[in-house]
Amino acid sequence: MEELKVKVGDKVLYRYNHWGSKIERIETVVRVTPTGRIRIEGRDCQFDKFGGEMGVDAWHGGAHLSIPTDEDYKRIRENEAISKAQSLMGKAKLTYEQAVKIIEILEG
Repeated sequence: MEELKVKVGDKVLYRYNHWGSKIERIETVVRVTPTGRIRIEGRDCQFDKFGGEMGVDAWHGGAHLSIPTDEDYKRIRENEAISKAQSLMGKAKLTYEQAVKIIEILEG
C-alpha cells in the first residue's frame, strides 16, 4: 500500500461500504499527526497513513481514504445531482403540464 501524503486542508476521497450500500464523499483533512494519523472533517475516527480506518476489525473493514482523481470528482458530483433531483421530485408539487414534460424526458 502506498502512504498518503496529505496535509491539513487537502481533499481526500472517503469511501465506506455498509451492507451493500456504498458511500463516497470528498472530505477535507483537518489534522495529520507526526506519525501520519489522519482526521477528516465531520468524523470522530482516525485513519492510518495508508488511508485505512483505525480501530475496526477485518470483518467490518471500515472506511478508507485515498487521493481523489478527476473521475472521482465527476462521479460524486453526478451522483449528488441525481440524488438531489430524486429527493426534490418526491417533494415536488407539479402541475399537469410539468408532470407531462417530466414523463416525456424520463421516457426518452
